[in-house]
Amino acid sequence: MRNLMFRLRWLVLGLAFVSAAGCGYTSKTKLPNDIQSIYVETVLNKIPIDQMYSYQPGLEMDITNAVIQRFQVDGNLKISAPDKADAILSTDLVAYEQEGVRFNSLEGVSEFRLFIVLSLTLKHRETGEIIWTEPNFSGNDEYFVTEVRPMGQRSSTTKAIEDLAKKVVDRVTEDW
Repeated sequence: MRNLMFRLRWLVLGLAFVSAAGCGYTSKTKLPNDIQSIYVETVLNKIPIDQMYSYQPGLEMDITNAVIQRFQVDGNLKISAPDKADAILSTDLVAYEQEGVRFNSLEGVSEFRLFIVLSLTLKHRETGEIIWTEPNFSGNDEYFVTEVRPMGQRSSTTKAIEDLAKKVVDRVTEDW
């Protein structure tokens, strides 16, 4: 009986290993086969004026450049001119927000979480068909309040943009 239990345990472990080996990460794109290139439109600022509390000028170009660079690193899609690309990525900046995460004994904020929120649309250039849309797509980072708060916020913004660019490219190429 003990020998049977030992064999059964190894059989279950072996089956688990074989089934886990079938799962895994692939770097192949989930886009239609006719989409090999993409044009990334410049990010447009659509943040309502009454909600621009901590906005940083030039954020749109920083995001646009980061997304293009991330596509180049990823390599699944070639960056192309708007008239030659198979797909067009349109991006609107809809929010740049921060919220308190940690507070000190005087209830002052000691750590912030910064969010950059985009609205994304991926279209097939030739047909004009919308492949998908994401109305609230975000990247974020956290930073501690220091004596030089703008420096912490600027550094956190750069990290949030990097996070966002990676997520955008993953969304386009891998359809997570």
